[in-house]
Amino acid sequence: MFQEPEVQSTPNRPQRSDPLVKSEKLLLDRIKQGDRSAFRLIVEGHKARMHQVARSVLINKDNAEDVVQEAFIKAYKAIPLFQGNASLATWLHRITFLTAIDFRRREKHNPLIATSNDSEKNPLADLKSKDKVESAIEAEVLRQEIERAIQLLTPLEQSIFTLRHFQSFKIKDIAMIVERSEGTVKNILFRAIRKLRRELNDFAVIESQAEYRSC
Repeated sequence: MFQEPEVQSTPNRPQRSDPLVKSEKLLLDRIKQGDRSAFRLIVEGHKARMHQVARSVLINKDNAEDVVQEAFIKAYKAIPLFQGNASLATWLHRITFLTAIDFRRREKHNPLIATSNDSEKNPLADLKSKDKVESAIEAEVLRQEIERAIQLLTPLEQSIFTLRHFQSFKIKDIAMIVERSEGTVKNILFRAIRKLRRELNDFAVIESQAEYRSC
């Protein structure tokens, strides 16, 4: 049986009592009583962010969607075990992260970084002026270089960098998702940025380290 993922707790953490938490507690109570419509509300409220977590591991859009669906199934089955030691969002993100890791292990040849075939739209399409075409070409070259550089990171570095840089997760939330201390996450992020800077020496795309070391 799928068990609730362990999430690092903060000593003497005050009881959460904001309206969102109260609302989600009511939804969880309804789900435990067999109300599936309440779970659909949970899905609608969290699926976008869970998709971002999945793409931090897999990137490929279709695979990430499959992972989110699987994560919701696991979460639904595990709701009776949810104790509220972490927020519902953190719990769902952790399940999604673990499910994405399992998916990548099963699909050893699954690309970690989306290719141009995954793009919603060709960036060179519908461009008429020469300047726009040249700018789009430069942007596409830069995108490919960034993707190439990110592929050189370890899986954990990729996930942490993507969650922070592209998905704008807070350090404390990333720490809970990947089950590492905030200090460890900052160090991994620092290491990832340093590697990317080396690889992208000709491109001014990696912002200052200080920004990524803040919460």
